[in-house]
Amino acid sequence: MKIKLLDDQQIFKNLSAQANPFFEQYYAFYSSWYGGISKNPHLMLLPIDDHMVHRGDGVFEAMKAINRSVYLLDEHLQRLLRSAKTIGLTPTISLAEMKQIIIETLQAANQDDVIIRTFLSRGPGNFSVNPYDSVDSQFYVVITKLNSPTIEKYTQGVVIGKSAIPVKDSWMTQVKSCNYLPNVMMKKEAADRDLDFVISVDENGFLGESATENIMIVDQSGTIVHPELNHILKGLTMTRACELAREHGMPTEVRPMTLEDLQSAREAMMCGTSVDIIPVSQFENRHIANGKPGPIAKKLLDLIIEDIASGPYRTGF
Repeated sequence: MKIKLLDDQQIFKNLSAQANPFFEQYYAFYSSWYGGISKNPHLMLLPIDDHMVHRGDGVFEAMKAINRSVYLLDEHLQRLLRSAKTIGLTPTISLAEMKQIIIETLQAANQDDVIIRTFLSRGPGNFSVNPYDSVDSQFYVVITKLNSPTIEKYTQGVVIGKSAIPVKDSWMTQVKSCNYLPNVMMKKEAADRDLDFVISVDENGFLGESATENIMIVDQSGTIVHPELNHILKGLTMTRACELAREHGMPTEVRPMTLEDLQSAREAMMCGTSVDIIPVSQFENRHIANGKPGPIAKKLLDLIIEDIASGPYRTGF
């Protein structure tokens, strides 16, 4: 077989001919490397020598916009910057510039309900593991379709299991890194077992988190509990749900959670950007309580939905 040596025109022609069933869900892409926004999914590309691509050396956030209003925009960007600071990654643009880029990319996408993914990378330059071999950090924004769970998942509850994937080291859990292989393997594990989510468990038997969501329970005293933050990401939906719960007179607590705590809980729920609050009906072939969604999960979901629609953490575009 003779491999062709392509000129620029042939490359662009071949790119345009590529078929990807997900392209119709990609609305807009900002690249600091390009210096602007593209709406062509075929051109939503990164330099292969960007250290984020070949080493996972970058950080990211995923947030959503509902009815053209971004939820928890400042909180997500502050966490992005905290993650970047932890790995010594200094952005070349300010927080205000990031916000403006996101808003203008959303305006270009021109969609009501979307997921916004922001990436802060180490940048292109060399294929080594040395972070100082990159030319400069880069900022990317991708606006895609918001894919939410079906209504049946909220009315019937999701099914979860125990993950065989080891938990991340404590400092890594607080970095929303683009090195997401453990999370990928957890998602694969859940799909292979026909589960909605799997939950990590640390060496002491305490619950961690799922591939992309936090877990909370309602214990027998009626207290909403989530795990300590030493092996989980401080989820923004989880944090906000607990704030709203306390505002409405519902007690919350942060403490180590065991498998026994989960199995004996009055309720359990998953929480995250794409699911909000979704009840858990079953863990490893055993029902949680009576196997039906409980009232506190429903109340927290209602509070989050109201907060998204009219709360203080909205940024319009």
